[in-house]
Amino acid sequence: MASFAAAVQNITQNGNEPTLEVRAGYMGLCALLDGGEWICSTSAKSLANTIKLSSSLVNGTRDPLNLIYIANAFKEDIVFDGLLFIVIFAAVLASILLSTFPGWHEEIDDGESEVEVKPFPARKVTHAVLITSGVGLSFAFVSVLWQHINSAAAASMAEKMSYGQITGHVGSAAMTFGWAGVALISIVVIGILVMIMSLAMIRQLTDDE
Repeated sequence: MASFAAAVQNITQNGNEPTLEVRAGYMGLCALLDGGEWICSTSAKSLANTIKLSSSLVNGTRDPLNLIYIANAFKEDIVFDGLLFIVIFAAVLASILLSTFPGWHEEIDDGESEVEVKPFPARKVTHAVLITSGVGLSFAFVSVLWQHINSAAAASMAEKMSYGQITGHVGSAAMTFGWAGVALISIVVIGILVMIMSLAMIRQLTDDE
């Protein structure tokens, strides 16, 4: 085990700097070249060939531990974006339903004065929006939590198996956008729920009168 650790260290380090940085996303992979230039591709083979032909890699190395294919395995086997399409569909449908809510318009009251009136939205439409946004929130939460846990676990496993010579990180920007999306959908769900409860209370008070 000690010899393997020494071999890993010899081929992955030049001084104390990493030899290659690879990022995996939903749609493809990116590798960092010398000078801060990123090259990206949807195919791991294509990216590896580009890396092989390039003469300006970080520290002049050629990806000796196949980090590109490790990142590709992570993208193919762990990262899953199918639930996000369901979230997008639910959000679009909820937006369409919200656009049907009646707006302010002017009417003539008994005193022949113009007053602004905003009718209540239909009960079926409000419940449909609540269900649709609730489904979107559920899938968004599961998707983001799933990706967060899996990414952290994969990064930790890669680091442990390589004796710390491979370091992995969860994309902070991706997680920020993901949890921000969950928070925004939560605001919609809470707002619609409060609206439904308020309308139900108003209708009940009106019926009692």
